[in-house]
Amino acid sequence: MAQLHSRLIWFILLALLCFVGFLFWQSGQVQDGGRGPGGAVSVKTAQVERHEMSREVGAIGTGIANNSIQLIAPSSEFLIELNVSEGKKVNKGEIIAKLSDIQQKARVAELKAVLVEQSRQLDRLKNLAKTQATAQSMLDEQQSRVNSTQAQLDIASKQLNDMTIRAPFSGFLGLRQVSQGAYINAGTVITSLDDMQTLRVQFSVAERYLSEVALGMPLTVTNVAYQDETFSGKVSAIDTRLDPVTRSVTVHGEIDNASLKLRPGMLLSVRLQLENREVLRISEKALVPQQNRQYVYVVDADNKVMQKEIEIGQRIPGWVEILSGLREGDEVIVEGVQKVRNGITINKVGG
Repeated sequence: MAQLHSRLIWFILLALLCFVGFLFWQSGQVQDGGRGPGGAVSVKTAQVERHEMSREVGAIGTGIANNSIQLIAPSSEFLIELNVSEGKKVNKGEIIAKLSDIQQKARVAELKAVLVEQSRQLDRLKNLAKTQATAQSMLDEQQSRVNSTQAQLDIASKQLNDMTIRAPFSGFLGLRQVSQGAYINAGTVITSLDDMQTLRVQFSVAERYLSEVALGMPLTVTNVAYQDETFSGKVSAIDTRLDPVTRSVTVHGEIDNASLKLRPGMLLSVRLQLENREVLRISEKALVPQQNRQYVYVVDADNKVMQKEIEIGQRIPGWVEILSGLREGDEVIVEGVQKVRNGITINKVGG
């Protein structure tokens, strides 16, 4: 029984030794990292190529009505008529509201009567001047009276016309802020009017793309409310100034919004389609990001590795544009970058 127990202990010890040996062997294989002949690390490389890239700029934009105003009371008076149905479409020139205009009408009528009498007196003086000597000063004085009254009449007529508030353009009425019959003060907001048939989107583009952005350039927008639905438009205006803090330029786009799905104030994701052009590009698998910088491992003629900082531009799935740091034909590591370091020799596999 004791002999059997001793054999069992030796068997367990032997098994443990075999297991520890296996672990050491496996660790050595991992540290070797798939090294090829002569201890070289096996990696896959690719050359930097010049290729046409579909280039886009992404931005966050805000929806703006093509035309948008607040309709306000021009003077303090009672509101005698109000034709505001929230969300209703109105055409240019339609009456939105009327203020009491009794005083203005009376003033216009009074000035018209005065102007008629003064014009009659002026005509009489002109006729007298043809037949007998009439002082020119009297004629000039009467002409001044007529001109003054005419000017007052023009002002009074304008004030009378302002008491009727009309839509200056076709659009959709917002929420009403007053009630019919109320006494409102000058400057009181009655409602808002928005032209949403065409929606403008305002967004910013980085300074580096300024030379490529042009009027009429196509763009698309999306909004979380409509998920994958895309709305198409074009660039309609580019600001003449850049923001000195962000070094970006403000751009406006126009989008056909006949469906009225998009609204002013919406948060919109914008994709501005730049002109396609040939660029230097590499696989994005070659990138080695460190803090806010991007690096790649470049392979020389002797298969030695050198880490190099690069500046990247546009990204598309699987590829990235190279702005500086590499030249066409340079060879970089695209698979196995985690196994290499500066100065080591590599073994190319499947390049």
